[in-house]
Amino acid sequence: MTETEKELLILPLYTKYYEYLKKAAYIHGANSMDAEDFVQDVFLLAVQKADILMRRKEPLVWLVKVLVNRMRNHRRRHENRFNSSLEEYDDFPAPKEVEPLWHILPSQFSESERQLLIWRFEEGISYREMSRRLGISEEYCRVKLCRLIKKYRELMGI
Repeated sequence: MTETEKELLILPLYTKYYEYLKKAAYIHGANSMDAEDFVQDVFLLAVQKADILMRRKEPLVWLVKVLVNRMRNHRRRHENRFNSSLEEYDDFPAPKEVEPLWHILPSQFSESERQLLIWRFEEGISYREMSRRLGISEEYCRVKLCRLIKKYRELMGI
């Protein structure tokens, strides 16, 4: 069955039940705009699953179940979001000054190695800019930094 054929099968259901489903969504707590969105989602799924829907004796029951499930899933997703105001964090102390990277790097690093690590992790300079400053390719700059990180981990026992 082509997409057009599926749409033609669903069109009478859309015409007949659109307002009913919209009211049902509104009654279940959706505002008018969300109710329209939910109903549109239901009919979009109906087109995708037209072969299943058309085998039903009561397609309205299937449409309502899909609508309720969509709304329930939407509500769950929004309930699980972390909601808090910034006022809750007023009692937390201000962060302490972070010690510069220069001071905490092991002494086994050369000045140029230290500079490369500082550029990347303290100043946030891009690989492109670092490679330009050093006069090397961007790929070699990445390799060099990767080796420095590996060396750091070995020295720190990480």
